[in-house]
Amino acid sequence: MNKMTSIQEIEAQARQMRAEQFGRTMSAIARLALAAPRKIGAALRTWSTQRQAYDELMALDDRQLRDMGLARSEIPAVVAGTFAPDSFRVEALPAVDGAAAGANTNERKPADLRRVA
Repeated sequence: MNKMTSIQEIEAQARQMRAEQFGRTMSAIARLALAAPRKIGAALRTWSTQRQAYDELMALDDRQLRDMGLARSEIPAVVAGTFAPDSFRVEALPAVDGAAAGANTNERKPADLRRVA
């Protein structure tokens, strides 16, 4: 009989542990289900704010953007928060020996370019 009692005790403990684990699992699912609408709402608010900033920056003319130190192609990175100012922009060095470089020519070599400070 002693063996039967111990098997019954083991089965009871297993049922108890299963019930506790089931309760923890259901609790975790409920927390996720309740958090999902908040996360979706926060993502929509962020998207809306970024879209408004994008539209406002795109409405500026090139001179206004240049005054802020931006190029039109940099607007998406600025809005997304990934813009690293002056990390990749280059400009031509002043012409040497009085020679003026044309606007859209290949007269400059890479050595004539420098990073904008």
